[in-house]
Amino acid sequence: MDDRTLLSRRKLLHYLAATGVIAAADLAWWDEPLIAPKKAWGATPVRFQWSVPEPTRIALMNSLAERFNQSQSDFAVQIEYVPQAQARQKLISSITGGNPPDLCQAWDNWIGQFNGMGAVEDITARAKAWKHYADVVPNAWQTVTINDKITSLPLAVTLDGIFYRTDRLKELGIKQPEPDWTWDDFLSIAKALTKTDKNQYGFGMRGSGTWALLYPSEFCYANGAEVLRDGKVVINSKEAIDALTWYLDLALKHKVVPPSVATDGFVEIVEAFGRGVTSMYLHNSGSTGQQKKNVGIDNFATIPLPIGPAKKRASFWFSETLTMFKGSKNKDGAWAFMSFLLEDEPSLKYNSTLGLLPARKSIIDRPEFSKDPAQAGFINSFPIGVVSPYLAYPGWGGKIDSDGVPLIQQAILGKIPAKDCLDRFAEILKKEMT
Repeated sequence: MDDRTLLSRRKLLHYLAATGVIAAADLAWWDEPLIAPKKAWGATPVRFQWSVPEPTRIALMNSLAERFNQSQSDFAVQIEYVPQAQARQKLISSITGGNPPDLCQAWDNWIGQFNGMGAVEDITARAKAWKHYADVVPNAWQTVTINDKITSLPLAVTLDGIFYRTDRLKELGIKQPEPDWTWDDFLSIAKALTKTDKNQYGFGMRGSGTWALLYPSEFCYANGAEVLRDGKVVINSKEAIDALTWYLDLALKHKVVPPSVATDGFVEIVEAFGRGVTSMYLHNSGSTGQQKKNVGIDNFATIPLPIGPAKKRASFWFSETLTMFKGSKNKDGAWAFMSFLLEDEPSLKYNSTLGLLPARKSIIDRPEFSKDPAQAGFINSFPIGVVSPYLAYPGWGGKIDSDGVPLIQQAILGKIPAKDCLDRFAEILKKEMT
């Protein structure tokens, strides 16, 4: 790595510290490996594809890779940053072309598809012999286990919750939601927060990307619905249709969401909340760090999803994975780096900086997570957490994006009713069960 590259990476770190994204007290830790990196000329390269190349994560991964490279002389990690919208297809192309990276960062709902291609390395033996195996949250292991085989290490885990603007509620004299709030409470607050003449809306609904389908699925579970029951697809049950109808009415009937909802993805819902266009949105803990910067820790809070008509609620567990491929040319190096990232300090720094939850119980119990009010909605969602039902079959992850999301977008725009949307999606899932 030349001096100009190191300088550029250090400038990014210092900028993130200056803007409050990285805690000033942590800057020295992140900066240390970039000051005087060792050059391990004989080290074997480890190709690592990173699939969320936004500035903060790039800065953190650059530093972590250098820290790993300096810690030993056998391996040298080389990070390949790929835009998230292109990352899955690039991995598929490299797998089919016989030249996959040694290791990749990917969401767990991608792994079933790669495993179905016969491309994922079975790391069960390595994982069970790993010193931190028993310290990983059991649900985190479930998200990366297929047919009793461990396919990945969970770098971070997520549960969904509702972000809400405490300052906006106070300004309008609206009572803050209680932990046991209901759908009726949610709708009432969303209506009270909506002031269309001021371009203010109660809820930032997501219409783009994988989670555009997963979020309403969680509401369906709160109405007693399921995706899969007794080996049969039941996502188009009456309970699911009624729940999706209620959810769509937030846009179609009650108008408590921005007009741009059908194309709003992760960036849009996070930024709209930060600008005050919306006062609630559904997301995982991954945007708490951004909102601390955008609106300030005293001006927002998080809470579990509201209780539905079935007197229940659910939040899907997901994990951000580190996955090795069978075609890896350096499996020992890949394992060395992926296990390094789950050591105490790397895991603590990575997750606390990004607002994610570490997969290891002993780190979750640290005050950086357990005592952080911005994490309360997610920590308190542990009892209602369920592993995403869309991980049940390898082909389902891909079909969510290619077929499920376009169907949800049509429904959000009122082009098809909830029943048609779910009937069509149910048929797509059934065809992928083989």
